[in-house]
Amino acid sequence: MNDPIPTHLKTIFRVNEHETNATNLSGSIVCDCGCEYFTILHNENRQYDPSMSYSEQDGLKVVAICNNCRKKHLIFDEATQGYNGLVCGDLKTALDSDLTDYICHKCGSTIFSISLNIEIEDKEQFIEECVNEYPDKFSPDDYVDAFDWIAINVCCKKCSKEVEWISLELS
Repeated sequence: MNDPIPTHLKTIFRVNEHETNATNLSGSIVCDCGCEYFTILHNENRQYDPSMSYSEQDGLKVVAICNNCRKKHLIFDEATQGYNGLVCGDLKTALDSDLTDYICHKCGSTIFSISLNIEIEDKEQFIEECVNEYPDKFSPDDYVDAFDWIAINVCCKKCSKEVEWISLELS
């Protein structure tokens, strides 16, 4: 099966073939070095400010730093990824300096494994709505980056607490 993995995740996404199908991509994050544990930086607690336009506000951003080699991996940036980010571009990318550590609410640890579920955009619909309308901006293969939904789940390395952390519709 040739799984439609978003471009930014291609080298670090390990597909779970048992839970992946034509509309849903499921798997876990594994660093290039083979490590499955990360410190997670995020701005999940950002607040929407109705006095500002969307383009002035930070989108949700999640970055993982490998617990072994310390390599930084972008897991999700709402401003540039998913249908809303890629096609609409409504929000701005948060600065890494504005991100904070994700902390286990049970034991206080900051080391986690990460799993993702991504609802895949229909390729034919993407071609019809985006490529045909804006051929200078999109190609048919861009549909893998225009996903409709992302769910990010984490599991604490120290206490094994699992959290269904982020579930975000992107279309």
